[in-house]
Amino acid sequence: MQDSPVIKTIIKGLKAQSKYCAIVVRNAMEDFHSKNLSDEQMKELNPIIRNAIYTALYTLEFYKNSEAAKDFVDYHSSMIPDYWEAPELLTPLDQ
Repeated sequence: MQDSPVIKTIIKGLKAQSKYCAIVVRNAMEDFHSKNLSDEQMKELNPIIRNAIYTALYTLEFYKNSEAAKDFVDYHSSMIPDYWEAPELLTPLDQ
């Protein structure tokens, strides 16, 4: 499946989106980082966040075409606690 030029383009885009999402998460964590995590701990945490975001985006993209992706999304979706608040924008943006 990943040999297709179209799939390669999709994956390249997902990787770029993952890096963007990861830097937004990392920047949002800056105060927490400076108060609670060393630079070494943050260095270890950054790829974990980046790879998890990429995996989440990848499995959502290929949900309909891959049983493994479907299982991954369904499993993790079922684990979202009922008490989690709805996400909010970090900064006011035009909506």
